[in-house]
Amino acid sequence: MASSWLLSVSCTEGCKGERTADVMDSNDPYLGLRLRKISTTEKATTLPAGELEEEPVTPAGRVFMQPDLNCYIICTLGFQDPINVVAFKRTLSETLVNHKRFHSVLKKNRRGRDIWVQVEVNIDDHVSEINEFTESEKTAPQFIQNYVSDVEHASPLDSSRPLWHCYIINGTSGIAASYMVIRVHHAFGDGTSLMSLLLACTRRLDSPGQLPSIPAASKKRKEKVPLFRWFFSCILLVWNTVVGVLLFLSTILWFRDSDSIIKGYDGVENAKKKIVYSVIDINDMRVVKDAVNGTVNDVLMGMVAAGLHKYVEGRYRQSIDSNPDAQGRLESEIRTHMKHMDANSPTKKTPPQVSTLRIRACALVNTRGSPGLQELASMLKGGSQMRWGNNVGYVLFPIPLNHHHEPLGYVRAAKKISDKKKASLEAYFTYWAASLLMYITGAKLPAMLTRRVILQTTLAISNMPGPTEPITFSGNPIVQMFPAVTRIPQGVSVFLQSYMGKASLVVMSAEDIVPDPEVLCEYCVASLQEMLESAVAKRSESSNASSKRP
Repeated sequence: MASSWLLSVSCTEGCKGERTADVMDSNDPYLGLRLRKISTTEKATTLPAGELEEEPVTPAGRVFMQPDLNCYIICTLGFQDPINVVAFKRTLSETLVNHKRFHSVLKKNRRGRDIWVQVEVNIDDHVSEINEFTESEKTAPQFIQNYVSDVEHASPLDSSRPLWHCYIINGTSGIAASYMVIRVHHAFGDGTSLMSLLLACTRRLDSPGQLPSIPAASKKRKEKVPLFRWFFSCILLVWNTVVGVLLFLSTILWFRDSDSIIKGYDGVENAKKKIVYSVIDINDMRVVKDAVNGTVNDVLMGMVAAGLHKYVEGRYRQSIDSNPDAQGRLESEIRTHMKHMDANSPTKKTPPQVSTLRIRACALVNTRGSPGLQELASMLKGGSQMRWGNNVGYVLFPIPLNHHHEPLGYVRAAKKISDKKKASLEAYFTYWAASLLMYITGAKLPAMLTRRVILQTTLAISNMPGPTEPITFSGNPIVQMFPAVTRIPQGVSVFLQSYMGKASLVVMSAEDIVPDPEVLCEYCVASLQEMLESAVAKRSESSNASSKRP
């Protein structure tokens, strides 16, 4: 049995069956659905909640409501034209707010269980037009990234109202004329659920009557498997699961990442964050993945590994050059890792401590039985609690930092690790174990253990597939989108969001840990370019060799 996974803090593709997030759906499954007609006469002030209903909060949702893991998902949408605030409020009332989670608040029932209770929503309480910036400030480079950083560091939302808010900014320059920053509490749902709902609120630019197309999971053809091969796969599945579970449990107890210069600390979730992004071509990632017979996830991990290697190496060299004694944590770390190296062995032209660092990514994996984006018609009606919410488990992914003279070596190393994770039930075990523990002890202990696992690792990585063609919201074309998950107790987070054949690579870091995330982002993008050149060269050599054959 094999399982496919999509690295994610907020969202992933499912774990069952061989899938990749980069395959486009040739048959749009949503053509038969009709969007709710948007009224142009009603005032968008309140939305009746109808009959009050109580719904249980998912186990992961209860964890995210704990003070130690009070996480939010931020989605930034860039628009081609200025935003008509009145029209946007009306559209939100007819679409987003129509979903029951967006007009529900968290309360406790008579048995003390966390439940969602539907309430009336005043749309004006959840939409703010930001007019505090001057024209020169809004046209400055990095303006929207800096503003998203401010939103990330803002105070928690008022729990007496539904935990979401939209910030609208007009008059920006560059790729977008306006932006809408949506801040949603992670207890509402994971990225899969929220992306589904977002798509349910949008329309295709070229065909306003149709809903967007999304990357579809490629279905592996059923083939007869020899008994020996099936038995070996089962043994491999059990072995990888046991190893993954033991490493997970040891991480809770004592096994932690190296105290590297990018490692977070207790309380880092409250530190000021910096957010930067760079746009890359999805086709470049596909060329690289085809060269190693891998997936887009493998390429992403290879990019991150190569980028981190360059960044950490540069930081070490800079620290040693500016301060030979390397005071504090850096000095201790260098001594710790240097003493394990053979002084007479070749150093691969990099500081020897880089390759010996233990750096892992903590990811969340979708555990739904039917993975992928949810049915859009169901989203508008509120969906099913079995599918909506946070249905995720953990995966701990070691970052391969060993130096590779060939750029594709990082992707191959990442693929080797990824293949083991696919043939494992690690994510399912962590999900059901956390659910059982929560049923027995309540949400505090699972939240504490979750926080400890995150603190023991170094970074978070997310890959979220988006629409494949241009889409509009309230008739305004969306030209850009990028996500972030905030208040994670880690120093560095990396997010990848695809849209229209492009992908936004987002790097978010604590200012006192990685003060220059733009450098790390540039290293990752440069590494992808090196991998692309290597893949094209290998393909060219293969073609020439084939043409010379008699």
